[in-house]
Amino acid sequence: MAKKISRIADPNTAFPASANELHRDGDRLWVPLRNEWRDVSNKPEEVVRQRFIRILIEEYGYSLEQMDQERRTLHGHRSPRADIVVWESLDEKTASRTPILVIECKADGIEILVGDYYQGESYTRAVGCEFFIATNSRHTATFRLVPGLPGEFVAINEIPKAADWGNAKRLQEIRDSLRAFNRKEFQDLLFKCHSILRDVHKMDPGRAFDTISKVLFIKMYVERTGLHGTFTTDYLDRRDASRMPNDPLVHDGLFELTKQHYRADDLFSETDLLDISKETFRRIVKELERFDLSKTGDDIKGLAFERFLGTTFRGELGQFFTPRPIVDFMVQLIDPRERELICDPAAGSGGFLIRAFEYVRDHIVADIQAQKDEARALIEAEALPEEEEDREIEAAFARFNEQLLPSGDNNQPIDSRVGRLAWQCIYGTDAEPRAARTAKMNMIMHGDGHGGIHHHDGLLDINGIFGGRFDVVLTNPPFGSNVGSDQKVGASAESKVSLDLAYLDRCEIRYGRPWQLSHRLHRQAEIAKTPILDLFEIGKGKNNRPTELIFVERCLNLLKPGGRMGIVLPDGNLNNPSLAWLRRWAEGRARLMAVVSLPPETFRSSDATVKASLVFLRRFTETDSTAWDAAWAQAQAELDNGFDAQRNALHAASAPAILTGGDTEAARLLSELATLGVRRELPPWKLGEPPPYPRAIGRTTQAAPAWTGKAQHGQGAKAAELKRQAQVALTQAQGASAVALAALKAAYRPIDEAHNAALWARVRELFDYPVFVAAPKTVGITSTGETGEGVANDFETTLAAWRAFLSWMENGAKAENAPNFQRPSTA
Repeated sequence: MAKKISRIADPNTAFPASANELHRDGDRLWVPLRNEWRDVSNKPEEVVRQRFIRILIEEYGYSLEQMDQERRTLHGHRSPRADIVVWESLDEKTASRTPILVIECKADGIEILVGDYYQGESYTRAVGCEFFIATNSRHTATFRLVPGLPGEFVAINEIPKAADWGNAKRLQEIRDSLRAFNRKEFQDLLFKCHSILRDVHKMDPGRAFDTISKVLFIKMYVERTGLHGTFTTDYLDRRDASRMPNDPLVHDGLFELTKQHYRADDLFSETDLLDISKETFRRIVKELERFDLSKTGDDIKGLAFERFLGTTFRGELGQFFTPRPIVDFMVQLIDPRERELICDPAAGSGGFLIRAFEYVRDHIVADIQAQKDEARALIEAEALPEEEEDREIEAAFARFNEQLLPSGDNNQPIDSRVGRLAWQCIYGTDAEPRAARTAKMNMIMHGDGHGGIHHHDGLLDINGIFGGRFDVVLTNPPFGSNVGSDQKVGASAESKVSLDLAYLDRCEIRYGRPWQLSHRLHRQAEIAKTPILDLFEIGKGKNNRPTELIFVERCLNLLKPGGRMGIVLPDGNLNNPSLAWLRRWAEGRARLMAVVSLPPETFRSSDATVKASLVFLRRFTETDSTAWDAAWAQAQAELDNGFDAQRNALHAASAPAILTGGDTEAARLLSELATLGVRRELPPWKLGEPPPYPRAIGRTTQAAPAWTGKAQHGQGAKAAELKRQAQVALTQAQGASAVALAALKAAYRPIDEAHNAALWARVRELFDYPVFVAAPKTVGITSTGETGEGVANDFETTLAAWRAFLSWMENGAKAENAPNFQRPSTA
């Protein structure tokens, strides 16, 4: 029996007087364009549609007479359908001429994915409409259809208003308002807020930035939790009206709530204050209120925030920024993949981690879209009734889209593909608290992934950042500073080893025994006040080492076997003869994948220019290590005897002068003693202990002459007298003997050096592999540090060459097919 629906009186107005409201009665909703009530219990998209119709009327000046909903291009089941269609006038609508706006609505609240809006997209193409709008419960995106076949949808910044259609100049401005303007607008707003703090409270740039960060975190807390609505001055007024006299001021109370919300992220200390006036806070909220951070796309707010940081603070915090073109290139070359763990132990403002997150997320989005296209084709092949087909496709898309959510409700981790990327795969540290906070804010603005970023010394383990764990490490370590032996584990806030019980339990459960071993090692080092240098092979026992050299070892240690790293290094590390040991040390632990030399202007500051290169390495797998050891064994088997023979010949030739000092009487006495069984001999040379690094033979050592043997029976007295006479003669020749001994020791050194050089040369022949080398002339950065569109950039060509090189390697690396690349120096 059909369900009986009671009659509801039709409303007198299309929409209620209350702002943003719709006429509703339980599950039924008034639909003005159809002049009917509809059951929306299973149709949340209808609510989105009616709300947007109200927005078109009240904010954009259109009328119901100009609109239609559920419009098809043709009669019949399979023709494209649009949720809302708008014409320039009633007459245009009546004559079924080309509409001016096509809108498709969905209830799904994730960021707009144009492929999900295929009905409206197809309708737009079919009728030749120029503007297509996709909207859902959280986001709205506007696109312009560029003429052509099939025609490209280009994101633009705004929706034309009804009054714009008689103004050709205004319409052209809208056509040209690419979505990048939206980023620029948000960036300008952030800078304006920064200026307010500077002008009103006389804040220096660093403190102003800290305060802006706090306000943005409050805004995100209010808007992203979904508990309070949009963060506006009206919202502040409502809270202020209900504030009790003893309650804190609204903005101070909101900051305390925000600190609690982000407590697990260690963003703020318990004593952190907002430290601005109520009036200033209100001015900033007013400036920012048109940008709802829960509805603004991650690419918009993320890039805006990043560019605001770069524009405003590059002078004060320049060491925490790696130019975007460098970051983009390194991420694309290293090619991180889904489920790979990614780390930057010197994260700065988070540029590498953010770009790696975006890069992997883009691959996930593309894969999800392919799955949705396949699912849609299978459902359409079933020839279901139209409404059932739509429901099936919507349900399938909703399931797929759940995999694109980065976080659950209340900023909590979620088990989705993007959620796992955000919460389980991104890790970073920075020892500067402002930089660490910036990285977290930057990551949140780009779509989460902030939970693994910490304020901590990047050379020490914390949370999930410990040795042998990561697939990818990308970093630009500090240049020009040193790690000294006075820097001890636990001696500063950023080097302390946490003993918080909740932290210990959480890490032990999540990371298991490898984390336990790491934590125990660091705790013991803290108790023993161990120098941080002593945790590293190339730092142990040293008074200091350049910071970037220690980070080379740190990054390799963080990688699992086969893991890949990209690091920015000063060219001195690559071509300075005094650092040949470093290059040999790294060569015995990782394969050199690529070296890309940068133009001098890439890293330029007010007082210096650092010529740098991008170095890409792959940590040895077990197979690599075995092959490397085998190459050394073979090289030594081939070469050691020859160099030993050289040492033997030198020893034999030098022995007489060392033994006698050139004194003929001493030589005569020693010869006579030898006939009696007593000899003075030069001991055989020996190889000392090999150095701890890099791999090499030990230095040849030579002991001083010594007496050996005993006099024959009955010859003891004679031998004793001859020995006494010989010692007298040797004492007189002692100086000459010492000179000859020193000369022998010195003569061993070039043999040792030649031996080591020959071994390394032979090992490189036996363990030979091609290395990609490039030196692009332009890398998207001007001599004044400017980046962006219009700046010459050869990186795209370099990447194309790298991919050709990889393809050549995968196809057997045949010499006759080798691409044009150079080998780096092997000093």
